[in-house]
Amino acid sequence: MALQASVSIDVDTLSSIYKGFGCTRTGGYTFVELHTGLENMARFFEPFGIHATLFMVGNDFNYAGNHAYIREVHKAGYEIANHSMTHPQGFRWLSAGEKEEEILRMDEVCNQVTGSKPVGFRSPGWNMDDTAIPVLKKHGYIYDSSVFPTILMPVMKFAHWASMSGYKPQDRTTMGMAKYMTAPLVPYRTDASSLSRKGQNGLIEIPVTVTPWLRLPFFATLLLFAGFGIYRHLYRFIRQRLMPIHFQMHLSDFVDYRLPELADQMPPHSQGAYVPQALHTPLTQKLDIFRRMIDLISRDYEFSTLQQWACGEEFNL
Repeated sequence: MALQASVSIDVDTLSSIYKGFGCTRTGGYTFVELHTGLENMARFFEPFGIHATLFMVGNDFNYAGNHAYIREVHKAGYEIANHSMTHPQGFRWLSAGEKEEEILRMDEVCNQVTGSKPVGFRSPGWNMDDTAIPVLKKHGYIYDSSVFPTILMPVMKFAHWASMSGYKPQDRTTMGMAKYMTAPLVPYRTDASSLSRKGQNGLIEIPVTVTPWLRLPFFATLLLFAGFGIYRHLYRFIRQRLMPIHFQMHLSDFVDYRLPELADQMPPHSQGAYVPQALHTPLTQKLDIFRRMIDLISRDYEFSTLQQWACGEEFNL
């Protein structure tokens, strides 16, 4: 039986991250960013026959000009999952009612545009806590993918806090509860009251892949920073232990921010420490390193969407 792999992409436009930047009645900056990102993404994955899971923000469904692009990737076989309605970076600090509103509003606009309701959720910035479990179960969600069990969580939290200087405290936070650092490394059924524990009555949790033992992140942001040479060794370490791979990316990985429509309008704080590589690395360079990594993984792994993975026989408990 082939090893299992999936690619998920957080379709975070800079408007989502920087709260309203570039938004006009017709979409503005966000319109160009979303369209070029989705087009480049689909073109990139086509030779591999890969359909990724797209965690999308509901606000991006509000612009009619985006609908054709969203429908096109959905029709092509990409899964559209829930990344909240407004991308509140401090999602874990919202009340249960506010969490439910963020989830349901995205549900509604996604269903209106695509005719399909999401069954998977990822909290903005992986900034999740256990109180969302009953909300997601109540509304028919099968899986969550907000747990990032890396030992580098404190470093990533600090880097994001520093890069978002001037924003509200809740918008400067990222990642989830500290206990998620030691959560299981491969997909599992959670406890009804904790995303970090295996159980029988919770959700299927599909964590972002980290390496065994050292729990180093195996995702696109650090790949761009560390380079293919180092990541090739991390991949071999994962492959030798027959671990499944959930490779996480962002919309910004497929956007050329040197385009005239984008280059002169970069938002404030876009030079921050948290996501500098994808914003300032030339698109051809980004795609080259991603192509080498996906080609390496695809030699040993079969790819599916997260929904297909979650609905596999191993989770039919």
